Amino acid sequence: MLLLVDENVPASVVEFYESRGHDTLHVRDLLAAGAPDPVIATSGNILGAIVVTWNHKHFKAIVSRFPEGNRQKLRDLGRITYTCSEPMGLARTKALIESIEFEYEQVQGLSDKRLMFEVGTNTFRVYR
Repeated sequence: MLLLVDENVPASVVEFYESRGHDTLHVRDLLAAGAPDPVIATSGNILGAIVVTWNHKHFKAIVSRFPEGNRQKLRDLGRITYTCSEPMGLARTKALIESIEFEYEQVQGLSDKRLMFEVGTNTFRVYR
C-alpha cells in the first residue's frame, strides 16, 4: 500500500506500516506545514494513496464513499482514520493489520479501489 501520512500520526504507527513493507510518504515532506485537509486529500488522490490520519471528522467528510457534490472527484484516494487515542494507535494497528491488508488486496482487481477504514478503540469499520 502507498500511505500518505498526516502530521498527527505517531511515528510508531508509521514505523509499523513500514515494517510490513508498505510505502509511506509524509505530508510534512510534500506540502507546507499545516496544509489544509482538502489539499492533502487532493495530493493523495493524485498519488493514488491512502491517507492515514487522526483527523477523523474532516477526512470523513472529504473522503467518503459518495462525497456530496464530488462523486467523480477523489476516486483514487482512500483513508485510514483513527478515532482511538494516539497512544492506542500502534496496538490497534497491530491487531487489525491483517484485515487492512486483506481488504486492500480484495479491491486491487476492481475499477474503484477506494477503501475507507475507521479504527476505533473497540471498533473497526471498512467501507469499499
